[in-house]
Amino acid sequence: MTIRSLDDALGAVTDLAPIARQYSQKAEDARDLPAEVVDAITAAGLWSVFTPTGAGGSGLIGLDEAFEIIRAVAYADTSTAWSLFICATTPAIVASKLPADGIAEVLADGIGPMSLVFGPNGRSSPAEGGVRVTGRWPFASGIGYAGWVMANTVLLDEDGAPKPGLGGSPELLSVVVPAEQVSIIDDWHVAGLRGTGSMSFALDDVYVPARRTFPFFAPSRLAAPKYRLPLFSLLAPGFAAVAVGAAEHALDEVLAVLPTRVGPPKFQPASEDPVIQRTIGRAQAAIRAARESTRAVFDTYVDRRLRGEDLSGLPVAERSELHQQALWAASTCRDTVDELFRIAGASAIYESSPIQRIWRDINVLNQHLYLRDIQHENAGKLALGIEVVSPTI
Repeated sequence: MTIRSLDDALGAVTDLAPIARQYSQKAEDARDLPAEVVDAITAAGLWSVFTPTGAGGSGLIGLDEAFEIIRAVAYADTSTAWSLFICATTPAIVASKLPADGIAEVLADGIGPMSLVFGPNGRSSPAEGGVRVTGRWPFASGIGYAGWVMANTVLLDEDGAPKPGLGGSPELLSVVVPAEQVSIIDDWHVAGLRGTGSMSFALDDVYVPARRTFPFFAPSRLAAPKYRLPLFSLLAPGFAAVAVGAAEHALDEVLAVLPTRVGPPKFQPASEDPVIQRTIGRAQAAIRAARESTRAVFDTYVDRRLRGEDLSGLPVAERSELHQQALWAASTCRDTVDELFRIAGASAIYESSPIQRIWRDINVLNQHLYLRDIQHENAGKLALGIEVVSPTI
């Protein structure tokens, strides 16, 4: 399927959704997306939805576009949404950062799912025409079916010492390697987001040519405005969208189950309980606030981009706003799902209930390093006129 617009992408998600939901328990049991879901994403054309059009993709990585696409998938299944977020965003990053000959090599067989890990858990040593890489990286979502893997490393100098980078921190170098060169470590035994297959992998003295490397904090090589947003700002829609879509799904599941819950002491449907009604009302308001405030914040930057502003040099206060919004939306939705799970009753604890899966998934999502509460601290410092220096905002 060829996706040329946001409407096309949302139509593709409509086709994908029943398959993702049908195989959600199989994904849980396998601790990875099953082939049926991976193939459905491929057939829908969604692996390339965020990749630049110049590299053969759909180019729909705008803050507004990515939020709506991933949110729609998250409503169907959280693990599928997370996997699409990571494995479709990675080729977009690679295509906007690698030199032309590296892009040509990596995308020679088309755009498929790629895995990445942001933590610099390896080291790159200088070698003729490239680097040699050793390390072990956790949380590599989609590593089992990805064709390529992007990993971040600390770049060493000729003496084996870390090269200095931004603010005196070590220089980080991103490397892109074929999946067959990594050793997968089957350690994804977790509480939530089980279907994402986010296992660890290792590289042992693997040679990577310079054409498949780039400085992690380097700006995009593309002139296309959507791809010039700072990297950690570019990621904000995915985190917010997974949380909002999951919370919307949880609310609808609870609304469906409450009228069927009848028991002591009044033996009337739980939906007639005023306490539960108030909880539902608060949940509606919270999810709506998370969704609409996120849209409003993102739309501000989309409007600026459409007016021709180059957003590659966003000051720290504006990068903080985008990052903080994703954190607030995710934590608000988590707290709301916690309340919904509580009122859903004992039946919600069974594996057959989507409510318990969403509850586990959204709590694990909020454990992600990107969603650390320090982003509120940073925003508070900036509001108080205190300088914040952090390349990961």
